[in-house]
Amino acid sequence: MSEKYLRDPVHGSIGFDKVREKLIIDLVNTRELQRLRRIRQLGALFLTFHGAEHTRFAHSVGVAWMAKRVFDALDAAGQIPLRPKARERARLVAIAAALLHDVGHGPFSHLYEKVFIERRHEEWTRLIVSHSRGEVGRLLRRAGIADEVLAVYGRTYRPVFVSDIVSSQLDADRLDYLLRDALMTGVAYGQYDLDWILTSLRLARRGRDGDLRLCLSAAKGYHAAEQFIIARYLMYQQVYYHKTARAAEQMIRTALQRLGDAHQETGAFPDPCPRPIRRLIETRGHLTVEDYLPLDDWLFLSAFQEWAAAPKGRVDPILRDLCGRISLRRLFKTVRITSDTRQRAYTQGLQELQREFGKRGFDPQYYLLEDDASDLPYRDVAYADRMGQAPEDIGLARDGGIAGYLSERTVSPLIDSIRNEPRKIHRLCFPAEMRRTVERRLRPFITHERL
Repeated sequence: MSEKYLRDPVHGSIGFDKVREKLIIDLVNTRELQRLRRIRQLGALFLTFHGAEHTRFAHSVGVAWMAKRVFDALDAAGQIPLRPKARERARLVAIAAALLHDVGHGPFSHLYEKVFIERRHEEWTRLIVSHSRGEVGRLLRRAGIADEVLAVYGRTYRPVFVSDIVSSQLDADRLDYLLRDALMTGVAYGQYDLDWILTSLRLARRGRDGDLRLCLSAAKGYHAAEQFIIARYLMYQQVYYHKTARAAEQMIRTALQRLGDAHQETGAFPDPCPRPIRRLIETRGHLTVEDYLPLDDWLFLSAFQEWAAAPKGRVDPILRDLCGRISLRRLFKTVRITSDTRQRAYTQGLQELQREFGKRGFDPQYYLLEDDASDLPYRDVAYADRMGQAPEDIGLARDGGIAGYLSERTVSPLIDSIRNEPRKIHRLCFPAEMRRTVERRLRPFITHERL
């Protein structure tokens, strides 16, 4: 048997050839990839959806499998105009870049970046891939594709469609996470027709001299694409932006923020404090790769439990209280605020509410939290060009060229109705003890929560 098989709850048996894809198997077993077993895919959502315990590792393996399936589907359809040797190399680069795309994520995924913002996870990924003493970097250099993987992330790799496989509206990342997150959270919103999308994939040019881009067949792909886009839209509205999940995320973010603030104020560390967390606090996030890699969910959740149980005086009281609430799942409550928060009456009401929190012993900086959830469900080519972003409108291919785009009203009135329109939800998060105070003070600005 020449295949290395992995059992996956979403895709079934995932197979990588022990010779042709040996590099991928070796990368899976590196220290950097195995670290992702200790970082949950959905940050704090496990505190709301009890099945959401899946990890960035499981997702990364799934994305590599999706990249392999996408490339092979295009190849089977006769879409890849490369000589056999170049085609094989591009295929390996696509799968490796897909596997490693999340290797730079910090603890609690995106939450880490909201506090320690010196680098986003994409930059950490590039640093880890190019790290001279890392296992990932050594394997990629030995295979001669380290610079090519970095070029895929920077969208300078040629052919361009390889970057599209890793990052685009139809990328391997989204093809995996929608199905995986839906399964693990127990909802049906993220389901879509994966097999039909793979069957409908095409490469086409935008203009006569444009690069080949990842598209769908104009004849048969657009209904599956509609389902895919709406699945993502509903997952954001019903799962990723769920009110309890957002409250949990804000609490963890605030605990991390207080961890740094307390050290700045007193110069002291919580006792006990693991060395990797000490380094994080001391440098305010300006870490080396070697200092960054030990940071994961397990480390922080264990520290939260220790700090919550520590005797008074050994841990900052605000940090101690927040860690106790997180560890025991005593999550903050939320209210949804009307979209127009610029009114003078709202500003005055919020200021008065902050004073009341202070009088009750709750520092409003850490106990009255504003949460702004915003997503752009779909952006068309014109919007992307205007904002200087990579195009995300799904092209519809006919005779080797892009005949139109999914967002056009004559193609999909459904997608046209949500394009270029950010969906925003503004909430306040606070301890349950303060619910009546919040509702009394801000009643005119509280709107019905549909989640």
